[in-house]
Amino acid sequence: MAEIVKKKTIKKTTTSPVKNTESKLTQLNAISQIPFLRSRKALLAAAFLVAALLGLLYVFKGLFVVALVNGEPISRIEVIKALEKQGGKATLDSLVTKKLIAQEARSKNITISQDEIDEEIKKITENLKKQGTTIDKVLETQGMTKTQLNEEIKLQLSIQKMVGKDPEISDKELDELVIANKAQFPEGTTDEQMRTQSREQLKQQKIQQKTQEFIKSLQDKAKATYFVQY
Repeated sequence: MAEIVKKKTIKKTTTSPVKNTESKLTQLNAISQIPFLRSRKALLAAAFLVAALLGLLYVFKGLFVVALVNGEPISRIEVIKALEKQGGKATLDSLVTKKLIAQEARSKNITISQDEIDEEIKKITENLKKQGTTIDKVLETQGMTKTQLNEEIKLQLSIQKMVGKDPEISDKELDELVIANKAQFPEGTTDEQMRTQSREQLKQQKIQQKTQEFIKSLQDKAKATYFVQY
């Protein structure tokens, strides 16, 4: 009996060359658009960053340019250099001295409370009032802020606690000063008033002398390295 073999007919699916080409073109076009979009986003981000920087420069222009003279800028660096030439050494020496005093106060556990500072400000205010002026006017004249005044008072009180504020004054010293300055006192000043004023004068002189000696001792033992010479 003859064996009958059935052959299956396999249909081959063929893609039209036109459709195949269109598909490839679509893919290539999509791929080609990705770098363009990325570069466009990068350009937009860069433009935004530049605009933001320009805005900051305008807002904070005083940090870089302090004045314009017929369109020509004067930079903040120029001003700083000029100021350093005029008083750079004195300013630096003052800052170094303040730093030494603050370090010494810390090493001796000396602290100054705000109440102590306020008490000194009260005394200053009262003395200025007697002279017909106010603390605000004096600060304005000296170009000083209340914060700076607080810092200066704190520094002075720290020194007082380290060197003392009640130096010894002998009767001999007091008598000699009264005699030396007697002609300078206003007419009608009593002997007691002369002695009181002379005592206060001697007190301030002695405190100033002790303060200078104290600061010099700090400077002599300090290890200060200067990176700028004026």
